[in-house]
Amino acid sequence: MSFDALNKNPLARLVYWTFRGYLRFVHDKLFYRKTYVLNKENVPNKKTPTLVVTNHQNALNDPLAVQFSFKKRFVSIFARADVLHIPIVGSILKALGLLPAYRLAFDGEEALQRNFSVFEEAGARLMQGNTVVIFPEARNQDKHWLGDFSLGYLRLAFQTAERDNFKTDIKILPAALHYDNYFSMQSSVVVKYGTPISLAQFYDLYKIKPRTAQRQINQLVRQQISDMMLNITDLDNYEAIDYARNSFGVQLAKARGINPKNLPARLESDKLLCTALQDYSTNNNEASKQLFNSVLQLKHVTIKNGIRDWVFDAEITLSKTIIRVIIMILLLPLFIFSLWPSYFIFKSPEPFTNKIKKQGGTIKMFIGGINFVLCTLISIPLFVGCAYLVDLLLFNWWIGLIHILLLPWLALFAWRYRIAYIKGMGWIRYIKLTKNSSFKQWQEKRKELFEQISKIVNNYTQKYSI
Repeated sequence: MSFDALNKNPLARLVYWTFRGYLRFVHDKLFYRKTYVLNKENVPNKKTPTLVVTNHQNALNDPLAVQFSFKKRFVSIFARADVLHIPIVGSILKALGLLPAYRLAFDGEEALQRNFSVFEEAGARLMQGNTVVIFPEARNQDKHWLGDFSLGYLRLAFQTAERDNFKTDIKILPAALHYDNYFSMQSSVVVKYGTPISLAQFYDLYKIKPRTAQRQINQLVRQQISDMMLNITDLDNYEAIDYARNSFGVQLAKARGINPKNLPARLESDKLLCTALQDYSTNNNEASKQLFNSVLQLKHVTIKNGIRDWVFDAEITLSKTIIRVIIMILLLPLFIFSLWPSYFIFKSPEPFTNKIKKQGGTIKMFIGGINFVLCTLISIPLFVGCAYLVDLLLFNWWIGLIHILLLPWLALFAWRYRIAYIKGMGWIRYIKLTKNSSFKQWQEKRKELFEQISKIVNNYTQKYSI
């Protein structure tokens, strides 16, 4: 569906917003447990040409998260051109107004020429007072860190302004994306908007020194994004720092009066922890090596024993375990009922996502987005339709309708019951392990390790009066 068709054709607008509403419901209510949009008041009004510039953390999930952070705004988003050529996936992304960005590493030198026409189209949309989104890192990351920026987004902005004889002010809006889990459904995502930067204040400088103007704005944009996101710059120790964040970070959040499940608040706590550990690494090289080695050993022990770190801090008692088992047994019939057709909706994309997993590298970051696209375009319509036909054959139309209306909540129940079962099995494994003397030693070592990290964070906050 073209941009012009949306502007001119009421039927096209109805189809677009209905389709988008369906996708947004699945995205915000089913795919994610919670979506947070922060500082929405910083977003310029609809008639202001706005270029949103954000980090690229999670492949296809990123443009979807930004797109659905706006309820009633047509947003044009740049994406890798090769992604738009993927069957089905490309169709849904084009329907959402995505623009192809041709890159040397993926599309070859000849394809770069196509960016001129795409930039002109994006510029035309900006001048009509619309919103365009671009990811200046040019490729998605597979870690919580900020990669190098290409200045292409500023060339787009200034060339658009130049074609308009610098009469219109274009706003550059920095944004940051953050996920508590890149791959699992029913996780959470944060879209955080920064302070808009007026391009007009740099027009005079651009006319004399265009590269200087671009570098100055890029520095401002990059600094805002870095401040808003979780940016672990110590890549040599990334694995250890990130594991400490996912383990000790829960304790730190609670100690600071933060609910670890509240992702925006947890983000700020995690930023403090990671910054403190990176500062410690810089100033205490040898001691930090020992610390990070111990953290990685702890990670190895938890993985080897088939448990998750959270189980160490869970208050597991015999009475709680019995109550949990009784509840699970009582809810088992409802769980079995909820598996139709939820199980098939959840499982059907796996043949495709498993192939992506095997490839490894940053390509694995496409798993979540492809899972979403396949579910929304194929699995949900197909199996919901099948469920209705079965109800129609066995009962009548109104029972089928009620079943369809209940399906989203039944699907969520099935997913959470599954998670509860997995956690319950984790409890049982943990209880068995506590009888092992060597594992008890690791429990004590973990406690000492976390006490050491706690001191590092406290020293850091005192040092910088945080």
